Amino acid sequence: MFKQPFKNKNLPLNGLQHIQQNLNQQRLLLLQVQSALPKDLATHCLHITASKKNVTLFTDSSVWASKLLYLRQLILKTLSDYSGAPVHTLKIKVLSKQRDINQSIPKSPSRTALKVLCEANNAELTDNLKISMNKLIKTLQKNKLSKL
Repeated sequence: MFKQPFKNKNLPLNGLQHIQQNLNQQRLLLLQVQSALPKDLATHCLHITASKKNVTLFTDSSVWASKLLYLRQLILKTLSDYSGAPVHTLKIKVLSKQRDINQSIPKSPSRTALKVLCEANNAELTDNLKISMNKLIKTLQKNKLSKL
């Protein structure tokens, strides 16, 4: 049997319906905030959460977060008018960007670059730096061969 996300029998909705209702309320709040802001700033408002008299607005960069802070009173007034109850606290947080997997893969050096590194590190292996460089070159060559 599956576990229920919420076992509170006092709730008229089941767990998923309750979550869906919260998400719809957050979406409506976000639309209210976005409609009150200039269009270029509204597009950078990604999500909003509210609990009691506190609201957290999520944006995509610190630059937009600081611009939103200048409009704090407008946002608080808009949310207070929409909800009918005073909203006192507004926090603005920056969501970290999702990194593409392809961006995190480093480029391996070309065969020519590896050859130049080998020739430059051709001296005796008594120096710690040269030993480390030699290990690096061997690892890069091994990785280059495994990708072929």
